[in-house]
Amino acid sequence: MIRFAQNLRSLLPRPVRALCRAAAGAALLLTLAAPATGQGIGELERDDPAQDILIEGLGFAKLVLKIEKDQALDKVPLYRPLGTVLEKNLCWSGFFNIVQGDSRYCRPRGELGRVDMRLELLAGQDELQLSLIDNGPENLVLFKETLTLKHRVPEQVLMDLVNRLTERISGEPGLLGSAIAFVLRQPRYAKVIVATNTHGAELKLISHNTGINLLPKWAPSGLSMVYTVLKNRGTQVYYHDFQDNGAGQKSSRFLTPEGSLNTGGTFSPDGNHLVLTMSQNRSADLFSIDLQNDTNRKLTSRSGIETQAHWSRDGKKIVFVSDRTGTPQIYLLDMETNEDLRLTFDGVYNADPKWSADGQSILFTKRVNRRDQIHIMDQYGENVRAVTRGQFYAEQAEWSPDGRQIVFTSNRTGDFKLYIVSADGSNLRRLTRTPARFEESSPSWTHRKLAR
Repeated sequence: MIRFAQNLRSLLPRPVRALCRAAAGAALLLTLAAPATGQGIGELERDDPAQDILIEGLGFAKLVLKIEKDQALDKVPLYRPLGTVLEKNLCWSGFFNIVQGDSRYCRPRGELGRVDMRLELLAGQDELQLSLIDNGPENLVLFKETLTLKHRVPEQVLMDLVNRLTERISGEPGLLGSAIAFVLRQPRYAKVIVATNTHGAELKLISHNTGINLLPKWAPSGLSMVYTVLKNRGTQVYYHDFQDNGAGQKSSRFLTPEGSLNTGGTFSPDGNHLVLTMSQNRSADLFSIDLQNDTNRKLTSRSGIETQAHWSRDGKKIVFVSDRTGTPQIYLLDMETNEDLRLTFDGVYNADPKWSADGQSILFTKRVNRRDQIHIMDQYGENVRAVTRGQFYAEQAEWSPDGRQIVFTSNRTGDFKLYIVSADGSNLRRLTRTPARFEESSPSWTHRKLAR
């Protein structure tokens, strides 16, 4: 059992392993002051060593948006701060690269040799008229709205506007303001699960227990999640329900027994099943749990540790990590045939696999020159490419729900913090503004907004 515990912890993120050796205090010291809206939230410092890491574009094209502004707007006092925040949110939506804008938030990769759409901004009587126009020969107006400029426009209004705009283009709701859960370690305190929005402007405590909380994962609905709680007698997987059942009660509960080593969790696309790691007879295997009747089914039977499962969007496949050959490697499990095959062979540490939304690609962490870096491979384990490289660790990558952005953790500032980058490699930014010595890990992103 000692060997088992050591191997399991070797698969946990580095900040988690460090905490396992620390005192498990239960209090939370969330005295963080959120930055003022529109005042550089999440922006990278100019001297941030993050610039030393090269982000390789993954081939996901963004629309090139040209901003055409009425010169009369320069005489409108309330427009200048509004225009800056509007451009920032257009950039952070993950859909656009901007040309002829004033914002410092957009950092497109390479030369933008085309223009796909135009955003016309016209001054009216105490108002701003916005028109999104396709740059084709027909000049179709795709989106049109008017904002009143009698008073300062809150950033949330602009976030909602950009979400509607992106939904008009893509058919899917925009993600600005949606929730990202992660593990937060504060100095002298145990790790807790918290959530923030896409701007890092809010922090909300999710876990309320005396243990060490790890590995959060949202359900597809965004109305529940699972996370692992480390106690003196082992680890348990906790199902956290954010809704009541109609009688004022929630169905939150531990899914695994006490006094063992159980961890992780990935939801089926319909949210009715969960695959997690459970230990039985000194072996840690993958089990599928039916959340409606609490029955479980064993999926793997190996001598090694099977962990870090992630379910594909079509529900047919699961990628997971196993040390059955002596080192952590990534495997694929066919849910119909229950057969698995190994995907990674190069290197001594490959972990944290995450399916892309289209099922064609897998993000994962690979150890290169003794440092963890984010990589991508196709669904067959081929065409492996580095997403990050450099002198810092970058790991635990998670796709945004629409697959257009990636959130990950890196120690580029000295402490592990969360960063977001567009899938084409542009607009790298730090998500939060937690103080030094606060560490962040294991992000999970849902399409739902952070509940107040």
